[in-house]
Amino acid sequence: MQITRDQVAKMAKVSSATVSRVFNSPEAVSPPLREAVLHASQELGYTPNKTAGMLRRRGTGVIAFVELEKVGRPYYWGNLESFDWFFGRSIRGVQEAIKDTSWQLMFYKIRTKMELQTLGRHCDGILAYDVDTEEEVSLFRDLTVPYVLSHHLSKEAAASVVVTDNYYGGVLQAQFLKRQLCTSPLYITGYLESVVPHQQRLQGFLSLFPDTHILETHIGKPEAILDILGMVATMTQDGVIDSIAAVNDLTLFELLLKSRSALPSIGYDGSPFYRLFSGPLASVDIQSGEIYKRATKELLLLIGGSEAEPKVVLPTLAELFL
Repeated sequence: MQITRDQVAKMAKVSSATVSRVFNSPEAVSPPLREAVLHASQELGYTPNKTAGMLRRRGTGVIAFVELEKVGRPYYWGNLESFDWFFGRSIRGVQEAIKDTSWQLMFYKIRTKMELQTLGRHCDGILAYDVDTEEEVSLFRDLTVPYVLSHHLSKEAAASVVVTDNYYGGVLQAQFLKRQLCTSPLYITGYLESVVPHQQRLQGFLSLFPDTHILETHIGKPEAILDILGMVATMTQDGVIDSIAAVNDLTLFELLLKSRSALPSIGYDGSPFYRLFSGPLASVDIQSGEIYKRATKELLLLIGGSEAEPKVVLPTLAELFL
């Protein structure tokens, strides 16, 4: 015998409409009621009929996860295979938000506004991955479906954004080195003119270390670390620097592997490669999983008729091995 929504409602002591909202717009239901419905569903073995749910709300039942094609850039971190783990964490966040709902997630790679508008006619909402320029933001304006943009934007960039705070992340980097009693750090970065998050991280770091030594390099290119190994070794030997901070983990970890530096160091991104190292080492985790989990919940609220509200997820410090 198939378990019905009404049976779940009876066990949970809620209305059938509340059961429906739990599986379609969970953020519109209070945590106690949501928990009661999910508990009753599990006890009874209830699984929502996705097709029926789509017909009832006269929608497609589809959330579109959109990744924009980044073309014509001298540097884009998302094109590096070593950052595929970051994408995976983001998807896990989305999965966590919709696992108890009847929504389906579909993936798209988009390049033009026309493609985006066409997609909008075949889904109920759009979750955009790593929108980071005003030009990209403009692609989403005037869409006929709700959308949420993430994650390298300011909260003022659009009405519906869930973003990180890169300036605060730079502050966290500096605070870590301050706790190690460092006074003369080297900050390694690159593409400051074109990559706004890099600018923001550096400014946050400089708020605590205004006289830091700054070294720009071609981040992500094979020759980048080779170009600076000698400089770092000389600066360390001469006592010019007593610690290292880098705009991302990839740059820092490659430098540490090739230089065998034992200086207190901190990267950015909270990547899984930290097990290769020991010593006073840390990273800043922007919490991509949490960002995209919240972005998905925000999108479900928008689809349900709520007003857009920008949200900021603060990065955290991951002290790896001390």
